[in-house]
Amino acid sequence: MPAAIGRRRLLVGGGAAAGLAVLGGCDSIAPGARTAPLGTAGSTSPASPSSPAPTASTAATPTPTPTRSAGVTAGTASSVEAPRLTERIERYLATRRGRLGLELVDLRRGESFRFEAREGYCYSTIKVLILTTLLRQLQEDGADLGAQQRRLAERMITRSDNAATESLLAQVGRDEVTRVAALAGMHRTEIDRGWWGHWRTVPGDLNLMVDAVLSSDRVLDGARRTVARFLMAEVVPAQRWGVFAPESSTVHVAAKNGWGPLPDGYRVNSSGWVQGDDREYVLSVLASSPRGFTYGRRTVSGVVQLCHEALGEELA
Repeated sequence: MPAAIGRRRLLVGGGAAAGLAVLGGCDSIAPGARTAPLGTAGSTSPASPSSPAPTASTAATPTPTPTRSAGVTAGTASSVEAPRLTERIERYLATRRGRLGLELVDLRRGESFRFEAREGYCYSTIKVLILTTLLRQLQEDGADLGAQQRRLAERMITRSDNAATESLLAQVGRDEVTRVAALAGMHRTEIDRGWWGHWRTVPGDLNLMVDAVLSSDRVLDGARRTVARFLMAEVVPAQRWGVFAPESSTVHVAAKNGWGPLPDGYRVNSSGWVQGDDREYVLSVLASSPRGFTYGRRTVSGVVQLCHEALGEELA
């Protein structure tokens, strides 16, 4: 992937300058920084290279602004049938092993499409909600990210560092994550006392989670939404698959992936926002792969490409 794409900035919406000020002065992630073991949920992908942390000095590149139709959100889009897209997905999945469900929201037309959108494990996609909870608490306190919080947030989102996630979750508290999930409308996400990777959710709730860092002030103000989008755009190259698949010089993506092993194979998830080539949408995918992580990652990316292509015309 070209470096210009891998390092794309999404400084979008009102409050972008203030949002960058919150991140200003972030330290680079030191070589050998603590991460979860490879092969565990949310750890760095196999052979993931190091990547410098975002800094204010390199973040002035012109970037897109959300242009969705007025009032359209992941929660207000009208559900539609999309037989042509359904047929394409079914034809593709007939050549693959495993199961996959998704929800796609076309933010320009206000249409929502679901395919086998069953409940599944969150894995590292839920790290966006933990970050949102931290930012919401700071917003309510009238405070900005501290230096340690900045470093942990960067590791959690851009590298999917599990140790950083555990630290931030301990800071904010599970009850607070539940409260912020409710603010975002994530009423089908189960947040319990077990490991956060095995909290359960549905693709539609993940879309609402992403939407909370895109648009209205119902959860975060403009400056703090910018922080979240900035980090989701800075994911290291090895983890830019799934919703990142259509990324190019004209297609911009902010997303978070999650994965981990179970006795029957890997769970491979992807959730995020895409804009470019006359498209703007939110897409979340929950998949299972009996043939492992790499196979599942390719399956998810293939379905994402089908969705991206389908949005060149109306879903319905």
